[in-house]
Amino acid sequence: MAMDPNVQVALVGAGGTVTVALIGIVAELLRRQAGALAEVREHAREARDQVSNTHSTNLRDDLDSVMSRIDRVIDAQEVHGRELAGLREDIAHERRERLAVAERLDDHLAAKAA
Repeated sequence: MAMDPNVQVALVGAGGTVTVALIGIVAELLRRQAGALAEVREHAREARDQVSNTHSTNLRDDLDSVMSRIDRVIDAQEVHGRELAGLREDIAHERRERLAVAERLDDHLAAKAA
């Protein structure tokens, strides 16, 4: 089963062409993978830079401390709000009493004048 030398040459040429094409495809895929990996590496570096702790305290502890302070401010605002509501009630009561006294005084003065 010997092949014709022309067929052998054609097969070797075709095989070489296919091999070169496959190597080119693999090289392109590897190049794209390398680009994707470089992009992922850059994103990871950016994320690390944004979350890295460059001071002596832990970020979570810092956030917990800030939240605790915010809770205290909210509690104080609620207390002040109740105090202001009480003051408004006191002022309204004083106004009603003042108007009642003024009305009695007007009635008294009108009765004296008559």
